[in-house]
Amino acid sequence: MHWRVKSALRHAMLALPGGPRLYRWLTYQVMGTMSGMAAKWYRVFPMRIALLQEEFGDRARGQAMWCFDSGTTIAAGLCMAVATDEPGLLTDRWDRLSDRYLGISTRLLKDRGPDLERLSHAPAGRLEQVLQQTVGKTARAALAELGKSYAGFHAAADAGEWRERFGCIFSGGTLEHYTAEQLEAEVARMCRVLKPGGFMSHTVDHRDHRWHADKRLSPLAHLTMPEDEFLSRFGNPLEHHNRWLRSRYVELLTRHGLTVQCRDLINYTDEFVPLDASRLAAPFREASEEDLHSLVTHFVAVRR
Repeated sequence: MHWRVKSALRHAMLALPGGPRLYRWLTYQVMGTMSGMAAKWYRVFPMRIALLQEEFGDRARGQAMWCFDSGTTIAAGLCMAVATDEPGLLTDRWDRLSDRYLGISTRLLKDRGPDLERLSHAPAGRLEQVLQQTVGKTARAALAELGKSYAGFHAAADAGEWRERFGCIFSGGTLEHYTAEQLEAEVARMCRVLKPGGFMSHTVDHRDHRWHADKRLSPLAHLTMPEDEFLSRFGNPLEHHNRWLRSRYVELLTRHGLTVQCRDLINYTDEFVPLDASRLAAPFREASEEDLHSLVTHFVAVRR
């Protein structure tokens, strides 16, 4: 769907009482638009397994994991259950977990699970055990059976049982939807529950999210918008994405005492519509070439 049409529908829905909740119900529950999220977790999870082994070696399977903004599916929890022997936590600030996506999550696990078993050095029969534990259960019950807690709010991580417990905290394409104030609070929370030697693994999409629906735009077209125009278009709970570039995330994570490594997943190349640097809005006119080159960054932040 073209972003202009999609935006018009969203803004029309926002004008209704309870509009954001209604929009999410229609798209996630009725239309089933989040099936792709399950596939995404299986696609990116091997990267987390590699990091667990990189940081913890033969202790990798003994690390608890927290999936920050797990979405509507239990896919991240299923991946965690195959890859580690410890309890884990999934949180989602919109409380979106739905039984609708159980089928696709388990079907994908059957296909992708053998690779997860192999990469994580899982004990024999782990995949089959995880699949059996989901049979006939709701999404929440399946996670509980697998030793994974779910909550529709991130403050659940502040429970005493999780203090300095997590070896890995991860997210995928979600931090860019938080405000500066929210990111400060959530990174502080993550640091409280990350164990010494543990790491965060966050994939951030810096692109103008209209670009996903209209490739005629520059992926960084939103950086040319004055702040008032940007807020008028994106300053709502359905469309908000911040305009943080790579260096700003690095500054935040470093300030909280983490050692940060940036791994570029998608760079700005000639295949994209060029960004007219002369039209950059005031906050971005001094942006470094490095910042403007990285469209999707994988941040690995370690607590030493």
